[in-house]
Amino acid sequence: MSLITEKSLADLEVQECPAEYYQALQEQPIYYDERLGFYICSTYHLMRQILRDTDTFSSVGSQTMDDIKPPPAEAAAIRARAVPMVNTLVTNDPPSHTRVRKMMDDPFRPRSIERWTGAIREIVNDTIDGFIRAGTCEVVDQFAVPIPITVIADLLGVSRGDAPKFKAWSDAAVEPLGMMISDERQVVCAELFMEFQEYFIGELEARKDKPRDDLLTHVVQSVDAAGEPLNLAEKLSVCSQILVAGNETTTNALAAGVQLLIENPKQLQQLVEGDDADYRRARTFANEVLRLESPVQGLFRIVARDTELNGVALPKGARIMVRFAAANRDPEKYSAPDQLDVCRHNAGTHLGFGAGIHHCLGANLAREELTQAFHILVRRTRNLAFAEDNNFSHHPNMLLRGLKRLDVTFEAA
Repeated sequence: MSLITEKSLADLEVQECPAEYYQALQEQPIYYDERLGFYICSTYHLMRQILRDTDTFSSVGSQTMDDIKPPPAEAAAIRARAVPMVNTLVTNDPPSHTRVRKMMDDPFRPRSIERWTGAIREIVNDTIDGFIRAGTCEVVDQFAVPIPITVIADLLGVSRGDAPKFKAWSDAAVEPLGMMISDERQVVCAELFMEFQEYFIGELEARKDKPRDDLLTHVVQSVDAAGEPLNLAEKLSVCSQILVAGNETTTNALAAGVQLLIENPKQLQQLVEGDDADYRRARTFANEVLRLESPVQGLFRIVARDTELNGVALPKGARIMVRFAAANRDPEKYSAPDQLDVCRHNAGTHLGFGAGIHHCLGANLAREELTQAFHILVRRTRNLAFAEDNNFSHHPNMLLRGLKRLDVTFEAA
């Protein structure tokens, strides 16, 4: 019996240490998991094929887990009172996806992100100032959460004092997708979802009366080729995805990156020795973190028509998970795929941001935050090490990967 038949992505031990499982999956690149009820794609070239063929592999409604794990009645009743979530970006196909993506692309283009470089650097330094004298840090709460959540608050144009709410709302948005959530937590997540909607409805209404130079104003004022704006449900859907992508996955990448730095002292030294004005190694390291840890481990597609892939028949209506984390360790694409290499020539080809039309809207912003954060951290600290009693455990989630906490010690440089 092989590892992939003995175990499953739903097993906590696989979620904690998935590399061996991914190696087994790559021996059957299109694998049907009977226990979970869906197919899994695990190799780089097949995944690129799926991600670029939206006619055959649809994103519409692909991320809802209600058909696999229906929510409890109380949670469903709360959700029924909310503005219905509609397909806009992640869960959409052309031409509807194209319409919304064109409306939202401009604030996230490289030239737009360049405006935020100085502000991101200041936020990173301010965050490190908060713990640098202590010589110890709980990385998740003190470093990985504050940086992206402050950046996204400033980008949206809302009070930094509201940032802690964003973290709670983001958690509530993604936990049900991971299929590891209790019924009680489902109810709490539904209540938090209502709070999110009420807050952003108020902020969006405020931008109608008093526009500002911020992302929420862009959401309100943007129009499509026909001159039509987003409706309320579309605006809330876009805001939810920006909120989650803007802090949840970046937080997980930041924490994972610090763990990788300590586990790979020779690679850390290469970052420290690099020219202070040269961010290339820090950027490569950020891409390596996204490749090796893949904060978004995978997402789903729905098979839109009977097809065949790699000799496996896929029936219309079947669900297939594109397991980015497995493809990012594909030995056919990456030499020594399980090793960190801050000089890897093709590190930026990872699928941590997806590919094709669904390449992450906020990829440029996230990459800049990661690059700045790692570049500054390794220059403001030395002798970075794990504190005692770390267990390096991750939140149970089939789709996302994030450390619960990470305690480190260091000296101020």
